[in-house]
Amino acid sequence: MALMAPSEEKISQVIDFAGLNPHDDRTMVVQALKDTGGNVEAVIMQYFDNPESVRDVVQLPRRAADRDGTAKHAAFHIESMNKNDAIKSNTPPPEGYGSMAPSRPPSRSNGRSPLSRMGDWTTGDTAAASTGPSREDEDMQRALRESAQEAGIAMPEQQSGVTCTQSTSTPYFGPANRNDYDQDNWAMVPAAPSQSQASSAPAPSSRKRTAGAPALLVQGISTVGAHGLGGLLTVLHQIPIARNVLLETGAPAASYGFNSEWWKGQEILSTHALGRLQSGDSQWDNQDDSKPDVEEEIHRLMAFLDLTERSFGSASVLTDLLPYPSLGPEKQFYEYLGPRNEKKLRPLIHSAALAPVFGDGLGDEEAKFGLLEMEHLRSDYTYIKTVYESIDHTMWSDVLSWNEVHEGSKMAMFTEMGEVLAIKVNGDGPQESIDIPEKLYLEKYQTNRKDEARRIQMSWCDTKNAIVKIAKEEQQLYEWRNDWDHQMLDKRQMIEKARGQWQVYSDYLLGLGKFRGMVASGFDTDRYPDYRMAPYEPCEAESMAFERVVEVIQMLVRMLTDIDMRLKSLNSQMERIMVKQRFLGRLLTQPGKPNRPRPMTCKEFLLRGVVTPSDITYVCQRAEPDLIEEVGERPKQLDQWWRLAYVPHEEQPMKAEKVDIERVLRDVWQETKTPLMIYATETALNVARTPLTAPLLRFARAENKAFRQELHHEAAEAEAEATEGKKTSERESTEPISPYKRKHRADSMESMDSNRASLGSDDAQNVFDNPFEDGQTSTATMTASGTPLTTAFSGKGLDTGADSTEVRMAESPPGAEGGEAVDDDRG
Repeated sequence: MALMAPSEEKISQVIDFAGLNPHDDRTMVVQALKDTGGNVEAVIMQYFDNPESVRDVVQLPRRAADRDGTAKHAAFHIESMNKNDAIKSNTPPPEGYGSMAPSRPPSRSNGRSPLSRMGDWTTGDTAAASTGPSREDEDMQRALRESAQEAGIAMPEQQSGVTCTQSTSTPYFGPANRNDYDQDNWAMVPAAPSQSQASSAPAPSSRKRTAGAPALLVQGISTVGAHGLGGLLTVLHQIPIARNVLLETGAPAASYGFNSEWWKGQEILSTHALGRLQSGDSQWDNQDDSKPDVEEEIHRLMAFLDLTERSFGSASVLTDLLPYPSLGPEKQFYEYLGPRNEKKLRPLIHSAALAPVFGDGLGDEEAKFGLLEMEHLRSDYTYIKTVYESIDHTMWSDVLSWNEVHEGSKMAMFTEMGEVLAIKVNGDGPQESIDIPEKLYLEKYQTNRKDEARRIQMSWCDTKNAIVKIAKEEQQLYEWRNDWDHQMLDKRQMIEKARGQWQVYSDYLLGLGKFRGMVASGFDTDRYPDYRMAPYEPCEAESMAFERVVEVIQMLVRMLTDIDMRLKSLNSQMERIMVKQRFLGRLLTQPGKPNRPRPMTCKEFLLRGVVTPSDITYVCQRAEPDLIEEVGERPKQLDQWWRLAYVPHEEQPMKAEKVDIERVLRDVWQETKTPLMIYATETALNVARTPLTAPLLRFARAENKAFRQELHHEAAEAEAEATEGKKTSERESTEPISPYKRKHRADSMESMDSNRASLGSDDAQNVFDNPFEDGQTSTATMTASGTPLTTAFSGKGLDTGADSTEVRMAESPPGAEGGEAVDDDRG
């Protein structure tokens, strides 16, 4: 359990208040916050009192490390299209990273090849975390000892701060010696969650999994911002081949440990780390050795989703274990697992080649990816209306970003397709929405469709150039440039304004002529009550001016009508072009289309889930088909869509409801503009699920037992409260108490203590009662007498009797599995 890194908000507050350099002083700020436990005010005051003392905290260990010859981190590594032309810093990246390519081919808009990539090896907070050998060892030992205390492991030569309650020595505030407490005075206490964490969590009954509904992995506490890694794993678990592959990554562990708070986001230390801790080894070559294994954490999550009775769990431990999670945990998940498990992950990995548009060759550049990222400018969604068109602009970005095809243009093509494909919308996303297909066919990106793809790209360029031309004509219709000061004015607005002015002049001349007619009638108000009813009798000059005004007004009306007609024509052309673009986007996406010269040979991908970064996941669950169906019985629906939403700080934090696919495709754009879509083939869905290994089964069962114990504890508390309330009401009915005394007794600490004491006999009797259905004993933790701790151990075995509540400590025999929770189900 390493020290928690400060959040970006706290780092920014210190930098802003102290007026520091966000880049040069970031390491100093991070370390200062770690030293003060994340106290922003303390760091700011310390800096203003003595700035040099804050800087020395970082500079001294760094200078000491340089004197010791510690290797420095590489700052960055950028690879260009030419593999021999790379920009490197101090050291190149590890060779293991190079076998996997980036998750998406970027567009040419940034001057990069569709298969180029950049590996950012910045030191960032990593350098800040290095506080010198002595401090690092001290922090590591303290974190590991705290973990061992939670696990109930006795530390040799450990100077714990717990003294014996019967010690008569003089009170001494400081490190305790072994003589201060009795070694034989150890006892077993039932495991219970810490009060600070349990108080903030909803009641266990509100966290119980809905019957038939999938469990959800949520983000949990994370410093990388909103992401969908938990939802991605939730959907992948519902795809049998993806679940099996993730369970096969890495090597199976002999033990997966246990921590009653793991589902909330607390890590489980590796077996070898706890073994070192138990043996008293205080020398650590690498701080990362104490972290959990990534593949083992994935195994735990898959087993949790298989058998859990909880409605949700946290993926925050896995998120923190991935390198550079701030670049996107979903992307880093694939890029971390790929080089380490390339053969095992073949069903989740796809290959693409960067080929020239002209010619039949495929080029020399090839990339492998598991997550296809599509990122476009908000203005590009003028042309992009479907996922197919978004993929067009990603795979063919070298052509479509410039709206031209030339001899040097290149295109990305799929050379090998897996069984599961994840597609992520990055950037700002569309203003409204784009159409998500239920079935995805990637035929036009296959190598055997290069000629068709080239013609589609050329047609795309024609339509986009036509749109640009129409936009220019529309601009000319609306804009007018003043030759005097070259100011751009709205032509239509100016014409309408001139028309209004000339109309006023026309009304004036007309009124003047009518006034003359009124004068000629001798102001006969009986005949003309309103002078505007008088005949129009202008003079010759007024008559000529009125005719010219009418001509000007008519000319202005014709100009406005012409603009409207030309604009209507341009809109009609735009609509035809948009229809053509929709047609281009649908080409080679309908396998059953008749009269096609060559049939489609690509795989059919089915939409299996849509993930949002706000802990709302839409997942398609496939039910097991009935092997025996009665004659005439209507076949059952195999696929059922669920909407899983985690809403923290509510009485019912998890909401699971059945939905249809139409609602999924409609509502997802109300939740986010950057969804993550997961597709899978029928082959991936029809694979048999591999059974969990025995250690994983033990881990899942122990996790469920811990949850049942929470439910049992909640039920016992509710029953005790009901019993106490009944007794209180009976006492009040037989022995009236004044309102003042009743209120005083109900609010007093003595009353609370007496109420608790009145339940003591029940608690003492049921403290080790078995709340589980399988008759197994409850999990317990070894601590010093009178010090209950949360169960979280890996490396010691507990020997319990199946038919007894007696719990005793036993050393694990050589070669025995350690780290499991108590499990008497040997079958």
